[in-house]
Amino acid sequence: MSIIEFFYWLLLLIVSGVGIMRYKKLTLPFKILSCSVLIVFFFNILAKVFSFRYKNNAPILQTESITEYVIYALIYFYLFKNKAIKKVIFASIVILFVFFIINAIFLQPFLKVFPTNIYLPTQILFAIFSLLLFKQMLLYPSKVNIVKQGVFWYNTAMFIYATTMFLNLGLANYYVAHHINDYSLYYFWYFSLYLFHVFIGVSLLTDNKEMLTTYA
Repeated sequence: MSIIEFFYWLLLLIVSGVGIMRYKKLTLPFKILSCSVLIVFFFNILAKVFSFRYKNNAPILQTESITEYVIYALIYFYLFKNKAIKKVIFASIVILFVFFIINAIFLQPFLKVFPTNIYLPTQILFAIFSLLLFKQMLLYPSKVNIVKQGVFWYNTAMFIYATTMFLNLGLANYYVAHHINDYSLYYFWYFSLYLFHVFIGVSLLTDNKEMLTTYA
């Protein structure tokens, strides 16, 4: 395990601890978010174990790709007020889950290939959801200072995560196709993950069901 991976795991544990300590004070979408950090942590452990023991962590990455989408999309489902957007999110979960199965069987085998066909569309959807949620925040402004709103930090985290990861995946595919070995992509990837989970940690610190009783 590299130093950068060690500190990433440590960050996940710290953010998980924040979520556990504040769990009772969190609104429903942020309770789900709190659980998601632990899930990401365990996926990272499993991916490392599979890499070490089987020299292949594709099954873990495949499972993680669809699990993360379902979790984050579900959080957006509870954050949006618009019923039409909620229906679109629910439909996207069903459609992407079906596509995940098709992709894992016929396009990018579950046991062998990194699931770029899943990650690329999900990052696009996350970026769209985040922009729509920013619009909702402008249309329905809260009396609570924006930097004290968990929803602001979560949505900012998702927008940064979606756009940088989309770029990361695009560059990764280009480097693989052209047989380029560049560690800058590795560091950029982890920088994106670090920033994402720092913002998630802030969102868990600032969300409070006593200030914001409901998002739905």
